[in-house]
Amino acid sequence: MIMRKILFFLLFSFALHALSLTENGRLKAPAQELLSLFDAPTDLPLEMLTPYLLQEWMQANKERWEMDRRFEEKRDLALPLLRELQCIETIRAQKQHYSYALVLGATGSVMKKRLDFLYEEWERGVRFDQIILLTGARDLDPKIEEIPEGLQTETDLFVYLFDHHPLNGLVPHLVIDSPKQAARRPTTASTVLEWLKSNPKGGSCLAVSTQPFVGYQEAVVRSLLPTAFEVEAIGPQMGQNYPLSIYLDNFAKWLKYEQEKPSSEYLPYQTR
Repeated sequence: MIMRKILFFLLFSFALHALSLTENGRLKAPAQELLSLFDAPTDLPLEMLTPYLLQEWMQANKERWEMDRRFEEKRDLALPLLRELQCIETIRAQKQHYSYALVLGATGSVMKKRLDFLYEEWERGVRFDQIILLTGARDLDPKIEEIPEGLQTETDLFVYLFDHHPLNGLVPHLVIDSPKQAARRPTTASTVLEWLKSNPKGGSCLAVSTQPFVGYQEAVVRSLLPTAFEVEAIGPQMGQNYPLSIYLDNFAKWLKYEQEKPSSEYLPYQTR
């Protein structure tokens, strides 16, 4: 058993101990270089920089596959910086046991990759007491995902994929079906808040995403869960074919949630 733990550490010591854009209240060097590359100010305090980036880099009210392609002429210069910020390479679990595995909803093919990756971690020796499927009532889109007959929402598809996956039956699971809000589809934040309504006990959470969104979604989940929960996000590499505008949209939102502090109290019906 001791040798197994040593081997586990040696093989996966490259995993991050924290996914963050900041250190000691300041942006890390690769993040500052990324700002400079796109002529964004590097001398603003974070509380002023974040609104600027949300205005300039975030494409509001658009799905990622609908975003305009921007800044592509700087792609080759930006990708090494994004790699340093852990937005490209695979991120694996650092521990061998977690209270919860939170699998985050997405389009059909991405949800399948997230389930597959969690199963890879299980085969690698990572264990969790319960799987939580964080999803909701997003209408399925036949232009971007295959839809088995009779399914209408992301929740329907996630349940279908899980029911036909080797993860099914390994540990208990719970489906969180976040409703639409004023015609807006569920988000990572709304699914996490919906889960809190079930009054889960505090514990360690392994949030399963995909690159380049691992750091951003870790920040979202951590900001919304009380401090009784520990949060670590993981996810597989998905190549480097995303438009650069998606990476920058992700960066801006990530920085926003990094500045949100979790509550020290367990308030399951808290909304933000």
